[in-house]
Amino acid sequence: MESVIVYTGKDLRRMREEGGCGHWTASPIRVEAAQYLVCVRNRREQWAAMDFEHGVAFLIARIRRTKPSPHAARITIEFETYAMVHIPGAWQLLANSQRFPVAYLETAELFRRLDLDPEALNWQQLTPPAGPPHVAEKAASYAAADAGEGRGGNFTDAIAEAKRKLAESLGIASEKIEITIRL
Repeated sequence: MESVIVYTGKDLRRMREEGGCGHWTASPIRVEAAQYLVCVRNRREQWAAMDFEHGVAFLIARIRRTKPSPHAARITIEFETYAMVHIPGAWQLLANSQRFPVAYLETAELFRRLDLDPEALNWQQLTPPAGPPHVAEKAASYAAADAGEGRGGNFTDAIAEAKRKLAESLGIASEKIEITIRL
């Protein structure tokens, strides 16, 4: 089984706000099949967090799933549990300093190179920030209200329309959009 390594300027606070680590040009199928996400600090962007030195692995997370990013043809990697680490030179060690900011490595090899035991890490829950509901929840509420008010459609039509509009805004096919409603 593989794991994913990303070279990111975002810190944990920003990942919490965005609901994961994004916005990557990567295969959602391959990322969702992966076990862990390793975040390595990239300080070469003007907006990058300055909490860790450049090239330091600072976070390991158990991948939950991916979701479409608001940026066309990109994904956000969602996770619920993570562990903070501090491993200098990790991008060179794990990705041979490749220029593309997403790399893959067999999980056993990843932990061997990092000299870490995943069972010994201090795993924590990623809690979302307090504040307004996510856009997806607002969209589902709107679709439900629209369908319930008898505006010439039904709930299924409202979902199809929401998928069409979301796909259009992301620049992807509507067949790639899945809407989940949790009650």
